[in-house]
Amino acid sequence: MKLEQGQKLLMSTLRPIVSERTDIGLFRLLFGLFGLIFLGKFVVKAIYRVFFHPLSGIPGPLLAKTVEWYLVPAQASLQRAHRLRALHQRYGAVVRVGPNEVSLSGWTAYRDIYSRNTTKTEHFYKDTRLTGHENLFTFRNKEAHAARRKLQNVSYSQQSILANESFIAEKADVLVKRIMKNANEPSSSPTTDVYPLCGLFSLEVILGSAFNRHYGESVNGDSLALLKAIECTGVAGQVKTALPFITRSRGIYMPGFLGHCFRQWDLWEKMTQQLSEEFQKNEMDADAAERFTVTPMVKHEDTFLHRKLNQQEIIEELMGLTFAGSGTTSTTLIYLTYSLARNAPIQDRLRQELRGVKDVTIKGVQDLPLLSAIIKETMRLYPAIISTLPRVLDRAMTIDKHILPAGTYVGMQNFVHQRDSSVFHQPDDFIPDRWLINDQDKLKEMNAALTPFSAGPRNCIGQNLAKAELYLATAKIFNSLKLGLNSSMTQWDMEMEDRFAMASRGKRLLVDVEVLSRQD
Repeated sequence: MKLEQGQKLLMSTLRPIVSERTDIGLFRLLFGLFGLIFLGKFVVKAIYRVFFHPLSGIPGPLLAKTVEWYLVPAQASLQRAHRLRALHQRYGAVVRVGPNEVSLSGWTAYRDIYSRNTTKTEHFYKDTRLTGHENLFTFRNKEAHAARRKLQNVSYSQQSILANESFIAEKADVLVKRIMKNANEPSSSPTTDVYPLCGLFSLEVILGSAFNRHYGESVNGDSLALLKAIECTGVAGQVKTALPFITRSRGIYMPGFLGHCFRQWDLWEKMTQQLSEEFQKNEMDADAAERFTVTPMVKHEDTFLHRKLNQQEIIEELMGLTFAGSGTTSTTLIYLTYSLARNAPIQDRLRQELRGVKDVTIKGVQDLPLLSAIIKETMRLYPAIISTLPRVLDRAMTIDKHILPAGTYVGMQNFVHQRDSSVFHQPDDFIPDRWLINDQDKLKEMNAALTPFSAGPRNCIGQNLAKAELYLATAKIFNSLKLGLNSSMTQWDMEMEDRFAMASRGKRLLVDVEVLSRQD
């Protein structure tokens, strides 16, 4: 009897333990089963993508063929374009960089890709909206893009640029004076950081031509704050594109530099809204208002929408305008100055060429051979838009004997094909004289491979303004000043970061300034 009671007591004690162990065992079994199913699906998908996918014959890293996020680490570290160039050097002109994504490096494919045969990809351009609305850059619908471009075309025509030439020249003179400021101090080698000054020059040209906003020779706190906000937003935008779950509303709460960049994005939007409201309040009724960029967006209808733009849509466009119109041109001018500051002989030759010009005007300098060659070589070697402009094929295309089916994501990078050694001898070197040769066939090939303003119906709407700024600013700077790279500058300072728009890592360009007399 006692034995039976003992057995019952033991069983009652063990039953919860056995039951608990059974539950744990069942959980482990289910967890393992789901894990096996997940792993099995991944393996099956990977096998299909590597061996049976329509792009299976295109070379590339194995991981890139199996997962969509292969380039995310490179993008998050602002080195995406550099990674792509390394892949092309290893695998060739056509590289598979995702399960359904291909990168191309042969310049001959550029005009086929960036034409009416492709459409902008949703995953990239949706993430690059600045306030959540569409802008000229992000439109995927071709008719909507054409209508918005038509609305703004008059502001960027060569006629409008020439009408604003005196203002652009005035801002170029201000740039020279700002660079010279330290030269008036008692020093054998006065030094100036031209990095922020080039940025302010380009931004203040945009603010003047868009909002009739003018600044004096002294560096203005408002324009400098706006410049820093735009620059910082480039980092936030790359993080948001690489990691879409980090939205603007969440990003502002991130710690450290990234949170600061997201908060700067909000500041940029607020400052743009203030500029727009002030212009519409004070300038719209003036006779000269038609020549400002804001005016057609406020006064005229978008023919696709069949209405005028609302205020948020206007802010979106104006933010896109200041981003594209200031950062890209200033970056080119920064690297042009850097290149010439390192090369006194070319700088001296340019100065000699400029001495033959009576008046520094757009028409007076735009056909100067060496000046044009220097600008071209800077845009080739240091592309302001360094990264991929992604597209999806509307129809199948054959590129370098590879058949790319409709629906394939494709892209090219100025940083890659403009450094193609088969087209450009010593592609990593600054050699303006490559553009001054007499071989017309070679020149034709190089010019075709140079695409700083893209191509086709979506090419850069502001290229006339950008060229006017570069020609006038370069001519005025080197007609008046002799610049040398300060010894404290390092190669690290000028390394290129891929923020989609390119920026230098060090955010500084220190040059030693010598003011030239008219006889020099």
